[in-house]
Amino acid sequence: MTNKSGLRGVEAYARACHSRPQLVRRGQSRDGIGLYGWQMPTTREVHIPQTQELTLSVHLGGARRVRVYTEAGWSQTFSRPGDITLIPRGQSIHYRTDGWVDFATVHFPARSGCVASDRVGKGLLNLPHCVFALRDAYAVATVQTLMRATSAASPDDRRYFAKLLDALAWHLARVVDAGNAETVQLPAARSTPEATQTLANLDAVVEWIDANLAEKLSLDALAARAGLGRTGFTQQFTRRFGCSPHRFIMQRRIERARALLEAGQQRVTDIAYELGFSSQSHFSTAYKAFTGQLPREVFARAIR
Repeated sequence: MTNKSGLRGVEAYARACHSRPQLVRRGQSRDGIGLYGWQMPTTREVHIPQTQELTLSVHLGGARRVRVYTEAGWSQTFSRPGDITLIPRGQSIHYRTDGWVDFATVHFPARSGCVASDRVGKGLLNLPHCVFALRDAYAVATVQTLMRATSAASPDDRRYFAKLLDALAWHLARVVDAGNAETVQLPAARSTPEATQTLANLDAVVEWIDANLAEKLSLDALAARAGLGRTGFTQQFTRRFGCSPHRFIMQRRIERARALLEAGQQRVTDIAYELGFSSQSHFSTAYKAFTGQLPREVFARAIR
């Protein structure tokens, strides 16, 4: 099979979502196939770098309008909860969403078990074009079952997990072989060394933001870390993440606050100051503007 460059799938999605997967399911005997649960951040645009694995992405919940960038521009169709997308190896992909998205990914390396030994299976693993927003109840139900399954705690659990993955792989192979799924042509990567370095610098800025949410994060300091001027940094950052640096920082603070509130281990006031808000009232106003809820309401539910 043709070698495709890129990251492992889980690494690419972790980089794009700026977080580790919320759930991991790996079968020890499945030749590297893995299933992961994610939440896509609330930024309007997300770039998934190219990977060396075929990726099945399953839209489970959240935003009902997710589009993908194609050679002809943004797709006219939307992915909604219950849809699947198949992304070829060696292909990057851009998503645009109107809010956060709960989704799962299943990554199939080129050596993936039994499907690699069959003509139909090879057609799946060497898929030439993206299959976007395909309604497939069987694939969604199987992924949901895999997510609920015990994580390979016993030999029987491992066999059950492996059989489900086998059934899912064969089902996807047959869907692709039948040719009934509409494909979309994703744009070819045309990155320059300078553009690649800028993306890497922006990723580093986001990592620094996440590590310093309690601090006052000035635009000048962020731009300096990216090696750009204020105007250039703001333009590049907004193009990459779909919102201004200021809004992005607020979103990250709210996301962190929500996790802390739902854990129910810290008072609302403590969380406000820990995340750099000037007062509890400032925190409450910002939190409600982003989520529609007051922090004390989330905290009260958590400690019941």
